[in-house]
Amino acid sequence: MSARRARSAAAAALATVATLTLLTGCTQTVQGTAAKSGSGDVPRNNDSQKQYPNLLKECDVLTEDILAQTVGADPRDIQSTFVGAVCRWQAANPAGLIDITRFWFEQGSLDNERKTAQQLNYQIENRSIAGIASFVMRPNDPNGACGVASDAAGVVGWWVNPQAPGIDACGMATKLMELTLATRA
Repeated sequence: MSARRARSAAAAALATVATLTLLTGCTQTVQGTAAKSGSGDVPRNNDSQKQYPNLLKECDVLTEDILAQTVGADPRDIQSTFVGAVCRWQAANPAGLIDITRFWFEQGSLDNERKTAQQLNYQIENRSIAGIASFVMRPNDPNGACGVASDAAGVVGWWVNPQAPGIDACGMATKLMELTLATRA
């Protein structure tokens, strides 16, 4: 057998082994039993509903009408753009479009959010909102984006991201947090 043929045969054999390895790795059977979300070993924060009843409504914590009113938009000009680990909306304010984001990490902490904001070089201002330890964070954003995080049954936060300058995003985010932390459902 010539050297060229030997290399070609070796390359073909190597490609076959690589393909079989890839297919075998992608078709493994995993042992265990399927479990409903939240039924694992991590303890649930069951005090949440008593202490902050509005948090447990996830993306419905505030109605779209309230969101629109808070950011100065017509309630007919707001739409949900994502529901999952975070909730997102986009509203048409007379000054321009505004992106609104809400997050709640039941197992999160205000300290972790602060560390993340510090790593991102955000300006941070400590606040008490509805008597709850909170902070306002401002990235270096030309349109004035602003976020608020609060220590509430984990960590909850709101971001208001105007797509044009001249909107009081921090005032809006703070108001959304005040409404969220209201203890009356």
